[in-house]
Amino acid sequence: MTDHVCDAAGCQAPAERSLNIKKVAPTGMELKDPDARQVHLCKEHYRSWKKMAKDAIPDYLGN
Repeated sequence: MTDHVCDAAGCQAPAERSLNIKKVAPTGMELKDPDARQVHLCKEHYRSWKKMAKDAIPDYLGN
């Protein structure tokens, strides 16, 4: 497996999770490449994405 870097703007941490862009786009998170199909996030940005997704994607998180 290749080592990915976090796709959040300004972050160089190693990525731990990979998400589809359709799940990340509604949250408004700033990305290095907003046209990518997959988004790789580090642990810190994945946690912040989950917090933002609670309001932006209620069906995805089961709310």
